[in-house]
Amino acid sequence: MRDRVTIDLRGIRPQLQAQAAKRQMTAAAFVRRAVTAMLDAAPHDEGGSGPIDSASGTQVVKVTLRLPPAHAVLLASRARVADLSQGMYVARLIDGTPAQPRAPDHTRAVAALMASTDRLAVLSADLNAFMRLLGRTPRSELEPCRANIRSLAGDVRVHLASAAALVAALRATRGR
Repeated sequence: MRDRVTIDLRGIRPQLQAQAAKRQMTAAAFVRRAVTAMLDAAPHDEGGSGPIDSASGTQVVKVTLRLPPAHAVLLASRARVADLSQGMYVARLIDGTPAQPRAPDHTRAVAALMASTDRLAVLSADLNAFMRLLGRTPRSELEPCRANIRSLAGDVRVHLASAAALVAALRATRGR
């Protein structure tokens, strides 16, 4: 969290801005440097240079960016294409993991995956019911059929588990 101080400049704003401009600095940076010198402390980087664990919490803070109009339009359009908020898009850029633009048919792909997974879940239930029916028939010649169906049912369950994880991940990225 950043510390903020509001200062009544009492008429010295023009001189402050002139000195800051002369040094090609913002007024805020000029004031920070002056305060640091007065405190006799070495300047330090509040931002840190280590990696940030952005997944560690859900708290977000509001940040205002002043950008040239062309950059603001690009930020908005690129965040929209990536299906992210502008803040999450900037956070990903800072983390060094820019969002990849989604395919235009992302919503249809998720819907198709969900429909396919639903059909496989029904198939899995039918296979399990058929296995129970086969289990009531004591004939040994049905054992190879039972083994094949047991294997198929297992494969379907494994696929359903991985597809469910994929659907959850796709839904989660949709909300970002």
